[in-house]
Amino acid sequence: MPATPWMTGGGARHSRTVRISTRTIALAVGVVLALLVLRGAFVAGQRVLGWAAACAVTAVFVAPLVTWLGRWIPRIAAVLLTFVVIGVAAVALVFGTFDNLDREVRSLQEVAPEATARLEGRDDEIGAAMRDLRLSDRVEVFLDEVDERVGSGSDALAENALTVPVFFVNMILTIFLLIYGPGIIRGGLSLVADDDRRRLVSTVLEEATLRARRTLTAMLGQGVLIGLSVGLVASLLSLPAPVVLGLVAGVAATLPDVGILLGVLPTVALTAGLQSGRAAVAILAAAMVVQAVEALHARRWVDRWGVEVGPSVVLIVVLLGYELHGIGMAFFGVAFAVFALAVIDQVPRARERMEDLAPAQP
Repeated sequence: MPATPWMTGGGARHSRTVRISTRTIALAVGVVLALLVLRGAFVAGQRVLGWAAACAVTAVFVAPLVTWLGRWIPRIAAVLLTFVVIGVAAVALVFGTFDNLDREVRSLQEVAPEATARLEGRDDEIGAAMRDLRLSDRVEVFLDEVDERVGSGSDALAENALTVPVFFVNMILTIFLLIYGPGIIRGGLSLVADDDRRRLVSTVLEEATLRARRTLTAMLGQGVLIGLSVGLVASLLSLPAPVVLGLVAGVAATLPDVGILLGVLPTVALTAGLQSGRAAVAILAAAMVVQAVEALHARRWVDRWGVEVGPSVVLIVVLLGYELHGIGMAFFGVAFAVFALAVIDQVPRARERMEDLAPAQP
């Protein structure tokens, strides 16, 4: 039998005594207490941390526009002008869109039962599938949920009146980040003693921010384009609630690879139930073609100039963010997830470029 570290020649087994000093115990207890305190602080401050994260994402998005305006006017004036435009757009959105959504949701609640009953009453495979899916019950639950979350413009203004100071503070923080953010980042990078590591971190952050911004801009642009197209088609077909249908399609279209097809399903269902089956098939076929073009061509271009993001990442982050802190956390959570993927993607590339630029060793 071969000797082992705890055996000696005679087969005697040696026991090892482990002594834990008072300092080690105190250190372990201190670490546990520190973790508990940090956890409590994070739970208590998650709303404030969420606001800070939202301000950072907004600053990154608005920065190119501010830089462009800064070519003709002072940077501070460019920042203030940008936020005036954003504020006016937000007020118009509250007073205009919410009133329209409220009317259209109520219109959907009136006509949706008829459309779903016609679909479930079909005596073919489509009718059987709709009955198996319990389409009427699911549509009713969905519309009730939407009706609870959508109100008139005055209701939205009254509900959010107490949050005006919060938005004002967030605007001030975003302006601060736009003006002093680059200097803060340069100051943080100056704390890295090693020159090569500092250049690596700087390159990764700069390239990841640029690529993440491109990807998010492409996602939002795709959502706006699909939403406007679906809303226009619904309006031409005299379907109820074209704004709601376009909004649903636009939000779903931001999901890569499958979002366009999923987003038009409510429009297809209403068209089949209220108009004609041929029109519904035509809309579905067009959505399939557009989805194929997006997945096979547009997505490749976005991945080449931005960062590759799969539908599972977006879906998981949206569900978790919405469950934790509503629609705002879902949106900004996706932004941070895209940025994290861009950082992971750029680290090896930046290292390869630095190795190629490094002088050869003699």
